[in-house]
Amino acid sequence: MKIESLKFEGVSFTHEGNDPVIQNVEFDFPMNEIIWVKAEEGAGKSSLLQILAGLQIPQSGKYLINGENVTEMSFEEFLPYRMEIGYAFDFGGLINNRTLRDNLLLPLLYHKTVPQKEAVERVEELIKLFDIAKYANERPAHVPGRLRKLTCLMRSLVMHPQMLLLDDPSVGLGQDSIYTFVDCIHKLRKEGFAKHLFISSYDEKFMNLLDYQIIHLDEGQLFFQQVDPEKRVVHL
Repeated sequence: MKIESLKFEGVSFTHEGNDPVIQNVEFDFPMNEIIWVKAEEGAGKSSLLQILAGLQIPQSGKYLINGENVTEMSFEEFLPYRMEIGYAFDFGGLINNRTLRDNLLLPLLYHKTVPQKEAVERVEELIKLFDIAKYANERPAHVPGRLRKLTCLMRSLVMHPQMLLLDDPSVGLGQDSIYTFVDCIHKLRKEGFAKHLFISSYDEKFMNLLDYQIIHLDEGQLFFQQVDPEKRVVHL
């Protein structure tokens, strides 16, 4: 299932008891781009990414993927799109009673997108690349926070998704891990994966390792923001 267009039609979303995160938004999202989602602290960047992932449902309006309204889809109807969306939100999402290796394998084995042998090879390649073999058989509670965060990021890549949603991906990582992760993104994009990449971050140094466009979330609305040509990508 190819993801060819993303669009908000009159979308509004709010957490109970709070001001609207998004208010009656009409917006066509750029495709085949790396998008830096910028906003003030608490303005709703994470919520926006969760809506794009199908993890939060707007109270009103339509979120359209390929012209199909996600808000009206059943779990089964959305699943083909879900399998093409990778996401990593902060330190959450890992299954506590599974090892880091098992957490990485789980999406591939559950959805059976590739043969088991290929799934194992793909995971072992990531474990070697990020140099976490020493901890791969440990459970999340038994490893440092940076390794939990890194495992979340690795798992977002393991399905080779078309769309990738990353919430503050560089926070808590060492510099070597950041460079390796950016290298992975560049490699996947060259291979035709991770084509639509949305990143929420305050880390300008990290973002300048990528060739990005900017969307700004302000007072419940989305705007394009011009990119300073002096701050274009620094290739590793």
